[in-house]
Amino acid sequence: MPSLHLFISARRALALVALLGAGVLVRAGEPPAALSQAGTGVPEMQRLLEQVKSQRDQMISAHESLARELREAGEEQRKAILERMQEQKREFEAAQSALHKQIREEQRRQRQSVTGKR
Repeated sequence: MPSLHLFISARRALALVALLGAGVLVRAGEPPAALSQAGTGVPEMQRLLEQVKSQRDQMISAHESLARELREAGEEQRKAILERMQEQKREFEAAQSALHKQIREEQRRQRQSVTGKR
């Protein structure tokens, strides 16, 4: 059952993204007071986290739509839909990877600005 496997793996990926997004500020290892002193970095971090959440929500809705189509599709259509699901998953993972790189860079900037003020 490839569609079930795809759904489970996409669901795991989305859960990982949610966990990473929720724990980004905690993993920075800085107390919240230090982060608030970092200046413009905090709004930037919030913007990046909102992008992660937005992309995640879009992926979920698109996947659910394709899953509905898959249940009603014939054999030929199933192959095309499964391929579209895989392509969406690859695009989502690439976009999330790019956002996570930006988040890590922003965390580095915040740490450097906090340690520079001490």
